[in-house]
Amino acid sequence: MTDSSIATLSEAEKLDRATIICWEAWGLSGAFKVLPSERDHIFSVDASNGVRYLLKISGPGEAELVADFQTQAILHLARIIPALPVPQLVLDREGRYSFRTDWPGTQAPIVRLYRWLDGVLMADSPNSHSQVASLGALQAHLLLALADFEHPGADYYSCWDIKNTADLSPRLSVIHDTSRRALVEAAIEKFITGTKPALNHLRCQVIHADLTPFNVLVDRFDNQKVNGIIDFGDIVRSPLVCDVAIAASYFIGKGGDNPMALPAALVSAFHAVIPLSPEEIMLIAPLMEARHATTVAISEDSAARDSKNRAHLTKNTSTAWRGLEILSQESMEHWARTFLLSCELES
Repeated sequence: MTDSSIATLSEAEKLDRATIICWEAWGLSGAFKVLPSERDHIFSVDASNGVRYLLKISGPGEAELVADFQTQAILHLARIIPALPVPQLVLDREGRYSFRTDWPGTQAPIVRLYRWLDGVLMADSPNSHSQVASLGALQAHLLLALADFEHPGADYYSCWDIKNTADLSPRLSVIHDTSRRALVEAAIEKFITGTKPALNHLRCQVIHADLTPFNVLVDRFDNQKVNGIIDFGDIVRSPLVCDVAIAASYFIGKGGDNPMALPAALVSAFHAVIPLSPEEIMLIAPLMEARHATTVAISEDSAARDSKNRAHLTKNTSTAWRGLEILSQESMEHWARTFLLSCELES
């Protein structure tokens, strides 16, 4: 959600403050640009030293423990697999990877500076079987690196965490199309009665939890190659299969006649690195449905509260509505068989 006191700042005022912070903390100057964000202030920084950075200034509600969880996860990945294509944090002049700073009209937010990852957003690139399989494999290696990562902030409550789908109902009043609202209500009910109890028996770990095409980069010269995963602002401890379902959900209906061709390619590639149990695979389709329900409920509710930022807040809703419609056309058992076949667990 957007804090009203922050919303009153002009873009010029935000840029001025970001420029001061970057100079005082890192001795960096250059060209700054405001980037869209749901709850944080994000800036690209083309520094005068020839290096490009991303400056992240947290929203007013980010807890210290959660911010440290995100910071430590990035540092953990850098230690475990230095070559993993994820953002790298930059130490400031005082040897800090994050710190609080002054910001007009609100409590002191947390600041972090990352080296810029080069690439093209997957959302702006044509999708293919090999590209999506590349994402599934990279996602699995990311989760392998996070498998033993522990932090006291990992179990915070996140409305975007699929395991909290049951809490979405109060947000649905902003969805005025009755047929569409019925799709979301049905998805929530199926989650409560079937999916949620089953999740209690599955392996959990820290996951990315927001692997959308807007958080994935592909190579500028070879868009079949995924070469970056960004935005760790929603990481959380949750069932591992939730991460697979989130990533797969954005490719429903994008693989030609078979609406599950690309999701199945991602699941199969992930399974080749981290084998999924039949119980986990059986839940992928219901969890995809829960993710889409989460997307439309939170995005539409947020956009109703912040109409000026509606385009950014609802950038994934058309994909989510399409996903809900396709998933409703067949039984979950039908979709489960598709994924079991893709992982060669059923003939």
